[in-house]
Amino acid sequence: MKRTKLVIVFPIYNGEKTMLKSLKCVAEQEFRDFKGIILENKSTDNTLNIAQEFCANDDRFEIIQNEEHLSAIDNFINAIQIGREHGEYFCLRACDDLSTPDYFSKLVAALDANPQKLLAAASTLTIDPDGPDFHKVPDPAVLTFWKQVSSGNIPKRLTFPSEWFYGVYRSDGEAADILCTRLPQLGSAWCAASYTVAEFVIRDFATWVEGPEFIFYRGSNSENLYASKSISTMLRQRIRYTVGCYRVLDKLPPLSARTRRLLFKCFWRDARSKTNYRIRRHLKTRVLSAFS
Repeated sequence: MKRTKLVIVFPIYNGEKTMLKSLKCVAEQEFRDFKGIILENKSTDNTLNIAQEFCANDDRFEIIQNEEHLSAIDNFINAIQIGREHGEYFCLRACDDLSTPDYFSKLVAALDANPQKLLAAASTLTIDPDGPDFHKVPDPAVLTFWKQVSSGNIPKRLTFPSEWFYGVYRSDGEAADILCTRLPQLGSAWCAASYTVAEFVIRDFATWVEGPEFIFYRGSNSENLYASKSISTMLRQRIRYTVGCYRVLDKLPPLSARTRRLLFKCFWRDARSKTNYRIRRHLKTRVLSAFS
C-alpha cells in the first residue's frame, strides 16, 4: 500500500471547544498531499460528533476510535505508531494548536532536502491571553550540537522550543522509536515533549526552518494536570530528565571524561529550566510553614 506523503494525527480527548479551529487550520494549509487522522480517545463531550461532521465534508480526514480510554502518553504513542504506518512523514497535532499556512509545506521540503534529518521544526508564536505574545526561536548552537561538542564548545543548556515536538518526523528511521521510548520515561506528560525532542537535538537529527510558525495558546492548564506536586517527585523528575539526556551520549562517538561531566551539567541546567520547578522556593516555604 502506497503511503501518503504526510499523515497528521490528532490525539483528541474532550476537545469540542477548540478542535474545529485546529482541523480547519490543517485543511487550509498550502500543503495538500496529506491525510488527517482524528484519534478519538473515548471523549465524554461532543468531540466525536464534531469529528464525524468534519470528516463527512473533507475526505482527507478520517476517524480512528480507541477501544478504551488511554492516558495522554499512551494515546500519543498510539498516534505515533499510526502516523509512521500510514505516512512517509508524520506529525502530531493537539486539538487547540494552530500553525501558519506554510507550516507543513516548508517542513516537508526541509526533510526532503535533508535525508539525514529525522525532525523538521519551526519557530513558535506563543499567544498568552494574560500577557504579550512572543516568538520562540532556538539557540543556533543546538542546530549543530554534536559539531559544537566535538570542537570543545559545550553549551550551558539546550535551548529550543518544546513545541518542536509538533514538528514533522520522518517515518523511516529511528524517529518513531525515539519518541515511543522517551515519552513515558519521565512518568508523566509534564515536560515530556521537551525531554523527547532533546535526543533529536543531541544527535543532530533536527533541522529548524525559518519562516513558518507553530501557534501555541497558553492557558491549557497542563501544569496543574500533569506537573509534579511534591518536592520529592519534582526532584525525581528533574533527575530523570538529566540522566535520560546524559544516556544519549552512549549513542555518540566516545567523549572525554571532562566533556561528559560538562554535558551532565548542561543537561541538569536544561532539566531545571524545562521542568520549571522552583524546588528551593518550595523548600523555603515548607520550612517557614513548619516554624510559623
